[in-house]
Amino acid sequence: MRKTVLAVVLSTLVAGVATPALAHDKDRYPGSNRAEAAYMTPGRNADIRRDIWQLDNRIDRAQRNRAISPREAQGLRRDARDLKATYNRYADRGLSSGEYRTLERRVANITQRLRAEKWDRDGRRG
Repeated sequence: MRKTVLAVVLSTLVAGVATPALAHDKDRYPGSNRAEAAYMTPGRNADIRRDIWQLDNRIDRAQRNRAISPREAQGLRRDARDLKATYNRYADRGLSSGEYRTLERRVANITQRLRAEKWDRDGRRG
């Protein structure tokens, strides 16, 4: 009888301790707590950071090789700086799939404009 009572008391204590821990873990899944999303989307964050870093390097290299003029580079850098600000605003809470697509679209747009500036050879923004 004593062992049965002890087993019931121990199981009640374990269940009482485990329940709050399980409830806390539930909040760590995506969708239930946006503040935790940064831990759930490290791949997205790394991809966008890499793309923005590569875009900056391409703009610098194009100006250094005189493929684009300083004025063209200045406009592209301003757009890249705006893109970084948007990324920082989104990434502090983790990137949703829509935010990721928006950033990818903007990176692709600036990359396309860099290509066009390289090929036009007119030295002015346009």
